[in-house]
Amino acid sequence: MRLRFGKFVLLAMTIIMIYVLLVRGFPILMESLKRPDGIHPSPVVELQVECADGSYMIVRGNGSRTSCAVKRAFQLVLTLLNNSSEPSVRDVETASGAMILLEGGRVAGYELRGFDSITGVTEEGELIDPIGSRIIEVFSRHVGGWARKIVKLNITVDEGVGVVQLRFRGWIIDEDDKVWNPMDKVKEYYCARDPPEDPIENPPDSRWSGRNFLKYKTYVVQVRVAQ
Repeated sequence: MRLRFGKFVLLAMTIIMIYVLLVRGFPILMESLKRPDGIHPSPVVELQVECADGSYMIVRGNGSRTSCAVKRAFQLVLTLLNNSSEPSVRDVETASGAMILLEGGRVAGYELRGFDSITGVTEEGELIDPIGSRIIEVFSRHVGGWARKIVKLNITVDEGVGVVQLRFRGWIIDEDDKVWNPMDKVKEYYCARDPPEDPIENPPDSRWSGRNFLKYKTYVVQVRVAQ
């Protein structure tokens, strides 16, 4: 009887060890086996602007003033799409994200749909409450290939403003390819961007993170406020 009980305990311990290895060890092993493949994520940022007549204007890339006029309180939907089979790195707070800067308006409310967190930012790079902020950043710890993340923002227009300017950009950090950061003199995971990365003007690294975050390129669109 004792022999059978001992075999049972040994079997149970073996099962537990296998489970631990599968759940904890296997993902770590797979991470260690990853090799650069030269394939990057492809972030695409899209804005949907609620017009005064109830329709929505879709914006991708730069745009001048458009025929869409907004009310003094309107909704703005930002979508970050990974237009590639290459996923982001995992379990990094800023693995993917987007920024929007409002000139002439402020955030009055928000709803995250896929993004994990949101913060307001001052022009000096200090983190503040998103409500009442002119600069918003949203983050996701992972985005898969062909996946998307969405945030809905309620915007209020400043008193006396006739045109609201929207500046926006997005990024996805590669899961395996790395790039040299000449400022910090380290190798770090490649950061694909929208607007597209450029070695000099829009680098695929974090050299301008922190106080210099506004140096990264953005798209710009102006929206008229209905009278």
